[in-house]
Amino acid sequence: MGKISNAIQMLNYLNTGNKYSVKELSEKIGITERMVRYYKVELEQAGIPIETFMGPNGGYYILNFKSHHNNFNKYDIQILEAANKFLEKKKYKDVEKFQSIIEKIKVTSDIEEEKSKYFLIEDMVNESELFFCLNNAIVNNETLKILYKNLNCTWQERVIHPIQIFNYKDKTYVTAYCELRNDIRHFEMDRIKLYRK
Repeated sequence: MGKISNAIQMLNYLNTGNKYSVKELSEKIGITERMVRYYKVELEQAGIPIETFMGPNGGYYILNFKSHHNNFNKYDIQILEAANKFLEKKKYKDVEKFQSIIEKIKVTSDIEEEKSKYFLIEDMVNESELFFCLNNAIVNNETLKILYKNLNCTWQERVIHPIQIFNYKDKTYVTAYCELRNDIRHFEMDRIKLYRK
């Protein structure tokens, strides 16, 4: 693929809400790590804010960037592939071009399946101390020590770097970098308590 196609594909992966290392993006797109860094600079100059987590478990991610591309799903692809078989039988002269379009759509579909279904909270009215502390940490780019109830229903200390608050399926979550897991995680707010000495 050309430079523009590679940059768009990189943007699509970053727009999933997930974090990708330079190496991961390099392997997914099929380009060198140097070119991944080059595209990051180019995208930022185009006004797309790409965030970076430093360190061995770091990577690139995008917050609250809305893609305006049409989204395709596996059912759309099944219909297109059925149409392609019909065109092959009818010896349609541009069948190869049609197949090429399907392959491009498949790439888009694969990316869309990774996409996190977040609904970012803007101007949310919440007077709880927890929400205030999380929002304050986001605004001031600060860490926060919390207690988090795991799947075994035991409370565990975590040091997090809150990034954003969002709703998903009627529950509220905070996206944060977790020092314990060395990765970005989504914490359910109902399972968070502020750490008290």
